[in-house]
Amino acid sequence: MKDRNTSRADRHGLWLDLAMVVLMIAAFGWLAFGPGFAFATSGIGALLAFPFAIGALYARRMYTADDYPLTGCLIIPVALLVAILAVVWLGGFEGLICIAMILPLWIVGGAGGAFAVYLLRYTAGDGDADSGGARLNSVGLALAPFAIIWAEMTAPAPWEDRIVSRSIDIDAPPSEIWPYLVEIPDIAENEGRRTFTHDLLGVARPREARLVHRAGLLVRKARWGRDIRFEEIVTKVVPGRSIAWLFAFPDDSIQRYTDRHIAPDGPILKLVGGGYDLHPREDGSTRVVLSTHYRMRSRLGWYLGWWGERTLGDIEENVLAIIRDRSGNVTDRRS
Repeated sequence: MKDRNTSRADRHGLWLDLAMVVLMIAAFGWLAFGPGFAFATSGIGALLAFPFAIGALYARRMYTADDYPLTGCLIIPVALLVAILAVVWLGGFEGLICIAMILPLWIVGGAGGAFAVYLLRYTAGDGDADSGGARLNSVGLALAPFAIIWAEMTAPAPWEDRIVSRSIDIDAPPSEIWPYLVEIPDIAENEGRRTFTHDLLGVARPREARLVHRAGLLVRKARWGRDIRFEEIVTKVVPGRSIAWLFAFPDDSIQRYTDRHIAPDGPILKLVGGGYDLHPREDGSTRVVLSTHYRMRSRLGWYLGWWGERTLGDIEENVLAIIRDRSGNVTDRRS
């Protein structure tokens, strides 16, 4: 009779943990893709606590096994989290750039949750994974990430201002380079340089930037790939020396064709402005500096800031390479 009761408790505990995992994934999906919850997916709760809880719930299930290998404890929950992200990407729900940003944190969180429970079992010895207290722990683990997400939404992180700059030395005077800072028409697909952001993460490459006059303003109208459009409202022009602008986004083409959670004027990220500066050098060459100013807020600013530096830096280096090649040899730029 005792064995039968134990077996029944094991099954009840297993189904409870499975139900907690399913409910967590469903609730997280609602937060990630539901209306008005964009900010919920950028903090500690979503990026670390959620995978930690998934890993811990799986490791808790391993209590009932006679053999409790550390490798299985770590690998299986991580594989589950990777599979979730793969389904999200293959289903077209998320762009590759967002998946790449989430994946390292989810691996660390999932493995960390499983390892924490493993250590608790190792130090505390055998225990009943399906006792009343253990079942309460399952519910607590499932609710903890959403409690953290709610706290982060209630008291959001402050905005941080960041500037990403890249430079290139071009063997030409400022007068030959300046026209390509003002506008660059008909950019071929093979212009520029190979980058991690464009070639691996799939961010579209620039196709043109044209200067137009509108309502007394100078506006650089940019098009990237076939579908992405945005504008740069020129705020300062010193011919042959510098040009600066503020970004404007007349539609949602950036998030629609890149990643829905990377809105350039949203609750997490705001692309503010940018500009070029030309610095003549004594040897007759010119140093061109391209800068981008953006604002972001997240409890994980140190991590997301690294991605901002990497992706925006790649984009700037590609644009500077196009300017260099056109300034040096316009006729051969399509070869």
